[in-house]
Amino acid sequence: MLCGLDLDGVLCDLGPPVAARIARRFGVATHPSAWTRYDLRLLDLGLPREPFHAFLDETFGDPALYTEALPTDGAAFGVAALRSAGWRIVGITARPAHLTDVTVDWLAEHGMALDDVHHTALGTKADVARRLGVRATVEDNPGEAELLADVCESWLLDRPYNRHDALRRARRLQSWDDAVGRLCQLELFA
Repeated sequence: MLCGLDLDGVLCDLGPPVAARIARRFGVATHPSAWTRYDLRLLDLGLPREPFHAFLDETFGDPALYTEALPTDGAAFGVAALRSAGWRIVGITARPAHLTDVTVDWLAEHGMALDDVHHTALGTKADVARRLGVRATVEDNPGEAELLADVCESWLLDRPYNRHDALRRARRLQSWDDAVGRLCQLELFA
């Protein structure tokens, strides 16, 4: 069976390096655990909107950001456990395609063996999952998780920034341990 994993927020923790860049650029201390929205453009940090949005575009387009990030808690274990249980794993990410090399290098450096990584626009991950025949996905964007629920078992990895979002079809995971347990059950009873 094929599992699709989002990268940022699921495998890769961009929160700390983004917070550090916000502090350096704007002199504002913020911590990812206090972020209550998936879309960082909606953060209320008391900053002028236009410069902050330009900063976010620059930040998320910078390959160096991704080399600074560490794996999310339990991600390397989770990927290895799913592979051991018989899952094939692909990354489905909204990262721009110019980040392909840094993405592949980061995954290798952190011991996360994925079968492939697909870069696609935000809001189109379900199209990729359908085309590939993905059976289950793990995502941290609640809107994307709901779209993915139209084509496969869709799981939302719980994060402070997605807790306020109600889910209709996607289901919430509390941790990577929870993800492994639930996805291994799917594989076992497939």
